[in-house]
Parts: sequence; C-alpha cells; structure tokens
Amino acid sequence: MLVNEAKNVLKLCDFGNAMFAGKNEITPYLVSRFYRAPEIILGLPYDHPMDMWSVGCCLYELYTGKVLFPGPSNNDMIRLHMELKGTFPKKMLRKAAFTDQHFDQDLNFHATEEDPVTKKPVKRLLLSIKPKDIGVLISGFPGEDSKMLSNFKDLLDRIFVLDPEKRMTVSQALSHPFITGK
Repeated sequence: MLVNEAKNVLKLCDFGNAMFAGKNEITPYLVSRFYRAPEIILGLPYDHPMDMWSVGCCLYELYTGKVLFPGPSNNDMIRLHMELKGTFPKKMLRKAAFTDQHFDQDLNFHATEEDPVTKKPVKRLLLSIKPKDIGVLISGFPGEDSKMLSNFKDLLDRIFVLDPEKRMTVSQALSHPFITGK
C-alpha cells in the first residue's frame, strides 16, 4: 500500500499470489508475514477468510499508521495473534499440519526466542495469554467520531477471529455499519 503525505491518495500495488479458491497447497509462507492469517501459519486449508484477515490488517495499518502484527517469524505471529484474540480453539489446532512447530502435544504454545548468550533458538512455554481489546489499540486520536470508532472496532473484532470458519465474510463486511456509514 502506498499513501501520499496528505493521506488522500491510496494505491494498492501488490496483490500477492492470486489463485482459485480451493486449489491451493498447504504452505506456512503464503502472504506477506504481517498480513498472514493464522490458518496459513498453522497449515490449515485456506480460502477467502484469509483475505479478510489481510484486509483487517490493512485497515488497522491505514488508521493507526502501525503494523498490527509485526512478528519476525511465524511463531511470533502466532503469539501476537493470541495476544489480540486469545488462545486458538483446540479443534482447530488438532486439524492443522504445522501445530507441532508451535505447540506441544497438550496444545500449549511454545514461543521460540533467541538465547541472548548463545544466539540459539530456545522454546519457552506460554501457558497464560490474555487477549487485548482492539478498541484500546485504535482509540485516542483527537476529533474522532465515537460512533464511527465503535463501528470500526466492531468490524475489526469480527474480522480478527482466529477460526476462519467463524470469521466475517466479505458480504457481511460490505453490509457492516462502518462500511455503509449507517
């Protein structure tokens, strides 16, 4: 995305890897990392819900000027997703091809970090992750319209659902009050 300094012109420059729905192979590295949906990282079948996740990331970035999920690795991205939305449904993790790269056999998340002395990767068990309120991350700008901000928060909450089967659809997003202005 390119935005001019006056913030009144937006250009979309890269649409990534276009493909037919349902005709895809499981790979943990599809889509630029900061916009990558959890189902891609975990190795689940993916479809249009992954695009909604990416749209949500773009909307957040356009509003705040910041990247919502700036993780340097897929493992860190999973941690950031959980810090926003809580833990993944166990059913979802059991179906995923790459769960063992991020979770143990009891489905506890293991954050991979670099040891400061040896510089080698070390896994650290994270048992408690408290989700954040997206409203706290997007509020605080002077002159905000409170109704519009509330609608924006609701839109992002419905987009950033970890389970792609429960994520907001494109049709639902197009009729959302934030988009329609109603």
